[in-house]
Amino acid sequence: MLLEKCVGPVDLGDKPLTQSQLERLWITDRERLLSCARRHLALRDYYLDRDAGLEGGKK
Repeated sequence: MLLEKCVGPVDLGDKPLTQSQLERLWITDRERLLSCARRHLALRDYYLDRDAGLEGGKK
């Protein structure tokens, strides 16, 4: 899961959007961004823990 490619932003298309549509799409983009950031942080922490264990130290 940590190595999955992040999903990009929502495709807005080429037509005008209503305020409601825009808000829903914005929420989806925020969820994707936060999910991606959390995965990357978890992967970073995994490597820090692993490397610290290999070196016999703490992170």
